[in-house]
Amino acid sequence: MLNYNFLRNNERAFLATTSLTVFEFEILLIAFAEAFAETAHRTVTNEVRFRKKGGGQRGKLPSLEAKLLFILSYVKNYPLQSYHGLQFGLSQPNTCRQIHNLLPKLKRALEILGCQPDRTAADFAERLRNQVERGELVQDAVERMRERPQDVETQKLYYSGKKNAYGEEFDNWRG
Repeated sequence: MLNYNFLRNNERAFLATTSLTVFEFEILLIAFAEAFAETAHRTVTNEVRFRKKGGGQRGKLPSLEAKLLFILSYVKNYPLQSYHGLQFGLSQPNTCRQIHNLLPKLKRALEILGCQPDRTAADFAERLRNQVERGELVQDAVERMRERPQDVETQKLYYSGKKNAYGEEFDNWRG
Protein backbone atom coordinates (compact mmCIF):
# COMPACT_ATOMS: atom_id res chain seq x y z
CA MET A 1 0.00 0.00 0.00
CA LEU A 2 1.26 3.46 -0.86
CA ASN A 3 1.75 5.88 2.00
CA TYR A 4 3.34 9.29 2.42
CA ASN A 5 5.78 8.36 5.19
CA PHE A 6 7.32 5.60 3.08
CA LEU A 7 7.52 7.61 -0.15
CA ARG A 8 8.92 10.84 1.28
CA ASN A 9 12.15 9.01 2.15
CA ASN A 10 12.52 7.80 -1.44
CA GLU A 11 12.76 10.90 -3.66
CA ARG A 12 12.80 8.94 -6.91
CA ALA A 13 9.69 6.91 -6.06
CA PHE A 14 7.95 10.05 -4.77
CA LEU A 15 8.65 11.86 -8.04
CA ALA A 16 7.48 8.87 -10.08
CA THR A 17 4.25 8.65 -8.09
CA THR A 18 3.28 12.34 -7.92
CA SER A 19 5.46 14.26 -10.44
CA LEU A 20 6.48 16.49 -7.51
CA THR A 21 9.47 16.62 -5.23
CA VAL A 22 8.83 16.31 -1.48
CA PHE A 23 9.46 20.07 -1.10
CA GLU A 24 6.93 20.92 -3.85
CA PHE A 25 4.45 18.48 -2.28
CA GLU A 26 4.75 20.20 1.11
CA ILE A 27 4.12 23.62 -0.46
CA LEU A 28 1.04 22.25 -2.22
CA LEU A 29 -0.02 20.58 1.04
CA ILE A 30 -0.30 24.00 2.74
CA ALA A 31 -2.67 25.24 0.03
CA PHE A 32 -4.52 21.90 0.07
CA ALA A 33 -5.11 22.28 3.82
CA GLU A 34 -6.45 25.78 3.20
CA ALA A 35 -8.81 24.42 0.52
CA PHE A 36 -10.02 21.79 3.02
CA ALA A 37 -10.57 24.44 5.70
CA GLU A 38 -12.81 26.42 3.33
CA THR A 39 -15.25 23.49 3.14
CA ALA A 40 -14.93 22.18 6.72
CA HIS A 41 -18.38 23.49 7.69
CA ARG A 42 -20.03 21.59 4.80
CA THR A 43 -20.71 17.91 4.23
CA VAL A 44 -19.68 16.01 1.09
CA THR A 45 -23.09 16.82 -0.44
CA ASN A 46 -22.47 20.56 0.30
CA GLU A 47 -25.03 20.78 3.09
CA VAL A 48 -24.42 22.63 6.35
CA ARG A 49 -22.77 20.34 8.90
CA PHE A 50 -24.82 19.86 12.11
CA ARG A 51 -22.35 17.88 14.16
CA LYS A 52 -18.66 18.47 14.70
CA LYS A 53 -16.33 17.38 11.95
CA GLY A 54 -14.45 14.19 12.76
CA GLY A 55 -17.31 12.08 14.06
CA GLY A 56 -17.71 8.58 12.70
CA GLN A 57 -15.30 5.96 11.45
CA ARG A 58 -11.75 6.90 10.51
CA GLY A 59 -11.16 6.43 6.78
CA LYS A 60 -8.35 4.74 4.87
CA LEU A 61 -6.97 8.20 3.97
CA PRO A 62 -6.83 9.70 7.47
CA SER A 63 -4.36 12.56 6.94
CA LEU A 64 -4.18 15.42 4.47
CA GLU A 65 -0.86 14.01 3.23
CA ALA A 66 -2.55 10.71 2.38
CA LYS A 67 -5.42 12.48 0.63
CA LEU A 68 -3.08 14.68 -1.44
CA LEU A 69 -0.85 11.72 -2.31
CA PHE A 70 -3.96 9.77 -3.38
CA ILE A 71 -5.31 12.46 -5.70
CA LEU A 72 -1.92 13.46 -7.17
CA SER A 73 -1.12 9.84 -7.91
CA TYR A 74 -4.50 9.46 -9.60
CA VAL A 75 -4.14 12.63 -11.68
CA LYS A 76 -0.62 11.73 -12.79
CA ASN A 77 -1.30 8.11 -13.78
CA TYR A 78 -5.08 7.93 -14.40
CA PRO A 79 -5.31 4.21 -13.53
CA LEU A 80 -8.57 2.29 -13.35
CA GLN A 81 -10.35 3.17 -10.13
CA SER A 82 -10.34 -0.42 -8.92
CA TYR A 83 -6.55 -0.61 -9.40
CA HIS A 84 -5.94 2.79 -7.82
CA GLY A 85 -8.09 1.79 -4.86
CA LEU A 86 -6.01 -1.35 -4.32
CA GLN A 87 -2.90 0.80 -3.92
CA PHE A 88 -4.55 2.72 -1.08
CA GLY A 89 -6.71 -0.01 0.47
CA LEU A 90 -10.02 1.31 -0.92
CA SER A 91 -12.84 -0.34 -2.81
CA GLN A 92 -13.76 0.97 -6.26
CA PRO A 93 -16.87 2.87 -5.06
CA ASN A 94 -14.91 4.51 -2.23
CA THR A 95 -12.13 5.37 -4.66
CA CYS A 96 -14.68 7.04 -6.92
CA ARG A 97 -16.11 9.02 -3.96
CA GLN A 98 -12.65 10.13 -2.86
CA ILE A 99 -11.71 11.23 -6.38
CA HIS A 100 -14.88 13.30 -6.74
CA ASN A 101 -14.36 14.79 -3.29
CA LEU A 102 -10.65 15.57 -3.63
CA LEU A 103 -10.39 16.84 -7.22
CA PRO A 104 -12.18 20.14 -6.47
CA LYS A 105 -9.97 20.65 -3.42
CA LEU A 106 -6.83 20.05 -5.50
CA LYS A 107 -8.12 22.51 -8.09
CA ARG A 108 -8.76 25.08 -5.36
CA ALA A 109 -5.28 24.52 -3.89
CA LEU A 110 -3.74 25.17 -7.30
CA GLU A 111 -5.82 28.35 -7.59
CA ILE A 112 -4.56 29.48 -4.18
CA LEU A 113 -0.96 28.97 -5.37
CA GLY A 114 -1.68 30.65 -8.72
CA CYS A 115 -0.79 27.50 -10.66
CA GLN A 116 -3.98 27.06 -12.68
CA PRO A 117 -3.46 26.86 -16.45
CA ASP A 118 -4.90 29.60 -18.65
CA ARG A 119 -8.10 28.51 -20.38
CA THR A 120 -8.13 31.03 -23.24
CA ALA A 121 -5.47 32.18 -25.66
CA ALA A 122 -6.02 35.80 -24.61
CA ASP A 123 -5.35 34.97 -20.94
CA PHE A 124 -2.25 33.02 -21.91
CA ALA A 125 -0.94 35.89 -24.07
CA GLU A 126 -1.56 38.37 -21.24
CA ARG A 127 0.31 36.18 -18.74
CA LEU A 128 3.26 35.81 -21.11
CA ARG A 129 3.32 39.55 -21.74
CA ASN A 130 3.41 40.22 -18.00
CA GLN A 131 6.20 37.67 -17.51
CA VAL A 132 8.30 39.23 -20.28
CA GLU A 133 7.84 42.69 -18.73
CA ARG A 134 9.01 41.35 -15.35
CA GLY A 135 11.88 39.42 -16.97
CA GLU A 136 10.52 36.06 -15.74
CA LEU A 137 9.92 34.28 -19.02
CA VAL A 138 11.83 31.06 -19.52
CA GLN A 139 11.51 29.20 -22.79
CA ASP A 140 11.77 25.45 -22.70
CA ALA A 141 11.87 23.25 -25.77
CA VAL A 142 12.37 19.64 -26.73
CA GLU A 143 14.52 18.65 -29.67
CA ARG A 144 12.63 16.37 -32.03
CA MET A 145 13.91 13.98 -34.65
CA ARG A 146 13.49 15.09 -38.24
CA GLU A 147 14.23 13.52 -41.59
CA ARG A 148 17.90 13.94 -42.42
CA PRO A 149 18.53 15.99 -45.57
CA GLN A 150 20.66 14.26 -48.21
CA ASP A 151 22.70 17.35 -49.14
CA VAL A 152 25.79 17.73 -46.88
CA GLU A 153 25.52 21.54 -46.65
CA THR A 154 21.83 21.32 -45.74
CA GLN A 155 22.66 18.70 -43.10
CA LYS A 156 25.10 21.12 -41.46
CA LEU A 157 22.49 23.88 -41.56
CA TYR A 158 19.96 21.77 -39.60
CA TYR A 159 22.42 20.10 -37.20
CA SER A 160 21.92 21.39 -33.64
CA GLY A 161 25.22 20.14 -32.22
CA LYS A 162 23.44 18.18 -29.48
CA LYS A 163 23.39 14.67 -30.82
CA ASN A 164 26.06 12.48 -32.31
CA ALA A 165 23.66 10.90 -34.80
CA TYR A 166 23.94 13.81 -37.24
CA GLY A 167 27.01 15.98 -37.46
CA GLU A 168 30.75 16.12 -37.53
CA GLU A 169 31.33 13.69 -34.63
CA PHE A 170 29.22 11.09 -36.42
CA ASP A 171 30.89 11.78 -39.77
CA ASN A 172 34.36 11.48 -38.19
CA TRP A 173 33.38 8.19 -36.54
CA ARG A 174 32.27 6.73 -39.87
CA GLY A 175 35.62 7.67 -41.36
